[in-house]
Amino acid sequence: MSKKPKRDNAHYEQRLKAEFPDIYGDVLTGRISSLRKALVISGLKPQRTRLEKLKNSWAKATPGERDGFLTWLAISGALPVASPHPAAAASTPLPAGAPIASGRYLLPSTITRIKAIMAKHRLKPDDVMREMGFLSDGQPLARALAKNASLRLAVIAGLEAWLRTHEA
Repeated sequence: MSKKPKRDNAHYEQRLKAEFPDIYGDVLTGRISSLRKALVISGLKPQRTRLEKLKNSWAKATPGERDGFLTWLAISGALPVASPHPAAAASTPLPAGAPIASGRYLLPSTITRIKAIMAKHRLKPDDVMREMGFLSDGQPLARALAKNASLRLAVIAGLEAWLRTHEA
């Protein structure tokens, strides 16, 4: 059984140097900014499509980044409006007195509910903050939804009232 040859950057750089010395010289002088571009120009590697690049980025993304991207797609209208999780669509409104956060961090079920309402009404974090009476800067809310970052207690209290209003 023969071993598969290693096809790393050094291999392709050697081929470029031997088969396309003029293109290799352009890489060395900086006229071509990367080895990958030189390999595409020489025909040694194919040009990657945007879809291939997206698939590669998706595979490298963390679960939080993937969730944030899907939320962005839903909010921007690129996807049909649907709740991110089947359980969210069938969920009942928040019972009176049920916590939405643990300290300064939103509970996962709360994040799901907020994202579903935002997608349904095509709201952005800025819009939600404005509806609660805060300045329109929705970055803290966006970070809390995508990366489970902490929020000010006043924002959490506002979110509780906002959720009750939108789930009624």
